[in-house]
Amino acid sequence: LVALLSSTQLLCFMPPGRCSSGMAGTPTVADRSWGLQQIKSVVPRTRQAVGGFDAVPLRQFLHLGRYLAIWREKWLGPANLDRANLRITGMDTYALIAAVLLQVILGLYGSVPEPAMDDPRIKYPRLQRIIFELQMVFLMIAVLCSTYTMIMFLLCKIYSVMALGLYKDVSYDLFQKATATQRVRAFWSLIAAMSSFLIAFCMNLYTRIKGNRGLALFVVTTALLIPIIQDWNTIKK
Repeated sequence: LVALLSSTQLLCFMPPGRCSSGMAGTPTVADRSWGLQQIKSVVPRTRQAVGGFDAVPLRQFLHLGRYLAIWREKWLGPANLDRANLRITGMDTYALIAAVLLQVILGLYGSVPEPAMDDPRIKYPRLQRIIFELQMVFLMIAVLCSTYTMIMFLLCKIYSVMALGLYKDVSYDLFQKATATQRVRAFWSLIAAMSSFLIAFCMNLYTRIKGNRGLALFVVTTALLIPIIQDWNTIKK
């Protein structure tokens, strides 16, 4: 078994024949492409067992014992501090992301210049003014949403740690259930803050690069936001 696992044939991601003499030589672009295709062909099969049977329902059935552990922790106690620490760490991470985003937004907010009407580079003064005002609005929304997310998750973390530290496991469980709606709102507030920040940053291109080039860059970068937001929605699902 050790000899099989240490074999270069098993670990090779190059076409057949290139690994016969070990890993000598540098793989070409075609070799790397072939290896990526092999990996992509294997990944979808990891969700299936032998014979094409979908293993996900079977694995879920075999994990039914977790409900007994949840019931025992809820009614008999004490709370599983390892899992509680994972939840608290997650809330701390959300608060940290919101704090970093807030600093970036405030830096952009203070660096956006107000358009001067006598600037010869401005071809569309009215549009320039509208873009500037919309940018301020989106930055304000991003600041409010990120601040709400940061404060909400920090408060949830503080009270959760205090409850567990004082051996109030029941209070901790009740607090987690009572603040579930607020945490969901804080999560969506973070998504709204990031989206508003990206839109305002795209508008900043038209504020910095005036004229037709700035308008074209604003349209292109705004179009690039569509796949980004779609990927976020995929992860959230």
